[in-house]
Amino acid sequence: MASVAMAQAVMEHAQAFYNVSTWYVVAECWDVWSVLEELNRVEDETEVPFVLDVGAISHFARIVEVDRFMH
Repeated sequence: MASVAMAQAVMEHAQAFYNVSTWYVVAECWDVWSVLEELNRVEDETEVPFVLDVGAISHFARIVEVDRFMH
């Protein structure tokens, strides 16, 4: 299972890169607990755990980029 520290790393990255691409969406619309819930959902669905913070961050990078092109 993903950890709270991993979810916090995603939120810290979103704050640090707020003005880059669509990271503001994560910073404004997500919180640590919802990030953790999403990470756990993906781990359960794929049966592949997030081992490093960078994996969790890249998952959210894909989410916000896909959302950007869908609207």
